[in-house]
Amino acid sequence: MEQAVLAAEAGCVYIAPFVHELKAFFDESYHDGEPILPLCVKSQQYFKQHSYATRVKAAGLLSVDEAIKLAGIASLTIAPDLLRTLSKIEEQESQLADRSLFSERTKAEEQDIEYKTFIDDETKYREAFAQSEGGMGQVKTAQAIGIFSEYQIKAEAMMRDPDLTRIG
Repeated sequence: MEQAVLAAEAGCVYIAPFVHELKAFFDESYHDGEPILPLCVKSQQYFKQHSYATRVKAAGLLSVDEAIKLAGIASLTIAPDLLRTLSKIEEQESQLADRSLFSERTKAEEQDIEYKTFIDDETKYREAFAQSEGGMGQVKTAQAIGIFSEYQIKAEAMMRDPDLTRIG
């Protein structure tokens, strides 16, 4: 939540939390048992409560159920295969809406979400982020940087050698 608060204070248009650890998309043997759907909801509620223009663009969904649970979020990125599957759903809209974390039936009563400002205190932000979720935010960030760096190196190699036909 600390990153969401700081992003809003800095005037960011969007935050794009990956619902799953990035590793879940590149390692078939890895199962991320804790998607951050609640963080997406909490961030959007926080932005609304505090009149920030920042919006949530949830990314990295792996299932139809996750997409349905996030119905009501400002924006989603959805892989083509998941979008095709969603287009074939035949349930009534009201049934689907009831499964959303934003529906009146399923969401917990909105409570005031308060965080201290981070915009002028980098140390306070870093400490809060390091303590949040037992430090998992830092672990996930380092993991994502590592994965993106590997693909950056592979992309640069492809640009130098036009005979390379795939990243693998």
